[in-house]
Amino acid sequence: MNILTISLKNIRKNLSFYALYLFSAAFVITVFFSFLSFSMNDIIVEKISSDGRVESMCRTISIFLMVSVIFYMTYSNRFFLRRRSEELGIYALLGYRRNSILALLCCENVFLCAGALLLGLFFGSFLHRGIVLAVTALLDLNVDPSGIPFFAPRAAVYTAGFLLVIILLISVSNASVLLRTPLIGLVRSRKKAEKKMKFRRLPAAAGLAMTGAGYLLSLDIIRGEDSIWIISGFYLTGMITLFLVVCGTVLFIFAFLPFLLDKDRQNADRLYTPDRIILIPGFIYRIRSGARTLIMLTLLSAAALTVSSVMALSLYYPVAALSRITPSEIEFRVTEKDEISEARALVMRYASDPGAASFLETDIYTVSSGSPEALLPPEYSLGTAQENFKSGETLRDPGFECISLSSHRALLLAQGRKKAAEQLPTLKDDECILIRYEPDRDSSSEAGRTYSLQLDSEEIPVTVKETSMDNSVSFANSVGTLIVSDDLFQKISGADLPCRSILSINGNGVKDNERLYSALDQLLDGSPYLQGHSHRQRELLSVNSSTFLLIGFLVVLFFIASGSILYFNNLTVVSDSKSDYRILWEMGYSRKRIRRIIRRQVLVFFAIPFLFGLVDCMFASLVYKNALMQNLLGNSPLLYLPVLLAVLLTGVIYLIYWLITVRACCRAVFTDSGTGRVEP
Repeated sequence: MNILTISLKNIRKNLSFYALYLFSAAFVITVFFSFLSFSMNDIIVEKISSDGRVESMCRTISIFLMVSVIFYMTYSNRFFLRRRSEELGIYALLGYRRNSILALLCCENVFLCAGALLLGLFFGSFLHRGIVLAVTALLDLNVDPSGIPFFAPRAAVYTAGFLLVIILLISVSNASVLLRTPLIGLVRSRKKAEKKMKFRRLPAAAGLAMTGAGYLLSLDIIRGEDSIWIISGFYLTGMITLFLVVCGTVLFIFAFLPFLLDKDRQNADRLYTPDRIILIPGFIYRIRSGARTLIMLTLLSAAALTVSSVMALSLYYPVAALSRITPSEIEFRVTEKDEISEARALVMRYASDPGAASFLETDIYTVSSGSPEALLPPEYSLGTAQENFKSGETLRDPGFECISLSSHRALLLAQGRKKAAEQLPTLKDDECILIRYEPDRDSSSEAGRTYSLQLDSEEIPVTVKETSMDNSVSFANSVGTLIVSDDLFQKISGADLPCRSILSINGNGVKDNERLYSALDQLLDGSPYLQGHSHRQRELLSVNSSTFLLIGFLVVLFFIASGSILYFNNLTVVSDSKSDYRILWEMGYSRKRIRRIIRRQVLVFFAIPFLFGLVDCMFASLVYKNALMQNLLGNSPLLYLPVLLAVLLTGVIYLIYWLITVRACCRAVFTDSGTGRVEP
């Protein structure tokens, strides 16, 4: 019987064993092929990239993708080689030379990879088409999807060539193992005795201390300007934190967990139960013997969780912040009176329902304060140090920008913020509401402070009744806003003070109307004071969608790799211990109890990477939000909703892999072991 025939029979008889590897490899190739098809799609790439950023991002992500695919395929092959070591030893005993065994393994890899390639190209074409349709609809690109070919031959050639390189690398790895492993080593490689474990307290304590120090250092970012991150520098502190967390994780898994379990084993009352007498010793030896795999999977899970959470937060937070950055659908500064009538005409022309559009003109007066500069809020002078590139003048003069309470309430209602409008307090003539740019970081508040407003030669003291983050005018047109009573505003309007008029257009008739916004932009000659909620939202999605899409390919591969490696690792260990489960069966353990022991054994090795990765993700997201994102929305728990969704999605993926792994392990234990076959 020749090598080709043997390899085909091996695959056919062990199809259930190879199934997950085949489909997971096909899934990896699907993601890789769809990524190549997207990055080589000149029509789409030219539409979403005007400065070469997307092309550069594609090249960078492609390197990470290739490394991830190579790592996954070669790592999975190691498990299959170990699982089949006895079979290969028997081939050697029957007289097969090592080059013949290597040729057999190579043929099997070629058949499996060819099947994965065909599946990957088929499903990858559908995935690529779905991505093209989604990007075209999301960004409203002027592209006819029917003109884009369903199958990308150039991407298929690159994928096939890359897969050929992987097969060569796997063959070299297999040859290395076969050459350095003696014949008896192949036969007995799955029957090695466990070494006696030595539990050292110092590495265990160091792992716990370093992990805790890294997390405490991450929490320090909450202190703001007093934080070590600000005093010592963000990147230096970040590298120290990363070093502490990574080294702490390594020592925690390698030393502290076995040490903790060994202490638990010494407690006879807890140990001597039908399940724990089996689970605890097994956990100790598996954690120590498989520490490298657990550490690698933990770091991989932490990276995947962190990247996906940061990506979700980076997309969600700017869009959520638009409610403050530009609360109105359309808003611009009126410089000439005829601009209002021309804007109305454009709304009548382009709006889907012109009658549903509301027009509100708001006067804003800039009032200086006679209060000491040190006592004034930062909003008073915010933006005065920024230079206007055209004229060299500051963007705004320092001062409070006053609008009336009735105008503020009317704007909130027009913007659909009825609850915020109803919660507005009544104001006396010596009271005001200060609109904060960012929430207070310290415990002090502006509420209760008194500032003097200079109206010509008169100074009027006003006391801040409350502070609010419900601004009704965009930050481009008003910062340091004071809401004053209508009577006081009337008095301010009578003084000789700088004034500007803002026109706000709201309503369903103008919502998400890019044609109207473009017409107004042309009317106002590209004014920087033209702001639009829907326009900015579309702009944010357009700028960031390609980056998130490309990073998403990498995150998906991370999850596939970690889940599949956990599957193969647990299946190999459980299969190697079939004789131990047979002994349990003969001792009187029921099928249900054995299945429960398997579930709990597998659960631990899924839970450790996920839980450690989850904790690392939480602290990394906290640092990212507080240090690298402008705080315009406060610390509402809703801001972490995208992080929660990313974590839940990861949990679902791990749960699916856990269920598949438990089922496969149970079938491996109960099949041909004298206990009967497990129910489907």
